[in-house]
Amino acid sequence: MKTKRAFRYVGTPDPMSDKEAYHCEKYIKKHKHSLVRAGRYLVDVSALHALFHLDCWNCKTVHRETCCEGGQPYAVEEWQIPIMEGEIPSISAGLQDEAERNHWLLHGVWDRNEPRGTIRMHHGNCLFYQENNGRYGCAIHAYAEQAGREVEPLKPYSCQLYPIDLIDTGGEGILLTAVTNETSSFSRWGTDYLEQFYCASPARRKLATHIDDKLFALDGYRPAYEWNLPLLRYILQDEAERIEGILGSSYQLER
Repeated sequence: MKTKRAFRYVGTPDPMSDKEAYHCEKYIKKHKHSLVRAGRYLVDVSALHALFHLDCWNCKTVHRETCCEGGQPYAVEEWQIPIMEGEIPSISAGLQDEAERNHWLLHGVWDRNEPRGTIRMHHGNCLFYQENNGRYGCAIHAYAEQAGREVEPLKPYSCQLYPIDLIDTGGEGILLTAVTNETSSFSRWGTDYLEQFYCASPARRKLATHIDDKLFALDGYRPAYEWNLPLLRYILQDEAERIEGILGSSYQLER
């Protein structure tokens, strides 16, 4: 009888599909000689060097909608639920719309029709996608910055990870990778970013001559891992310095 793969996305209880787990397993076997072992992590150096430009404040200027709109994030893990709930009164206090603030306090932030830890949608977007000083963004992130709090334990992991991905493979360890054409068959990010957003494709951005050069500027593209260093340091703990060193030194050699 075929053994079910125990692969899962780190930071969420939402499952990988069997197809995604299959493609991930194939990828690891294909690249086993280039993946760098660092403690319990398998570091996908090549993918983590893929170039991205997270010019997020200008996303709405060049795209019809941002990645925070039109859906809800992956559910958070059980340990993160009480942390978020404890901060909801403070986060909601920063909302500019009193009706919206009362709506949160009355109905809560969780979608009761979905698995535990799933954030509700409101007006077709994530509940936390709110206006702040004339710009729309994550209310959790805005609160953390204004209050001087660590954003990492407060904000859903999957909202912080892009373009990085962390996949627990069970016996092999945790694959630390990024979304690329090759990993998109199993990454939680799929193909949408690669096919539709300039942040994930310098080649697509180069062809977009109708856009102001300052928006998603070509000289602003950097390796995927550099956009996530605070979160990686928070997650990787004692292995962070070692893994950052591996990625940094190998990238300098490639240039």
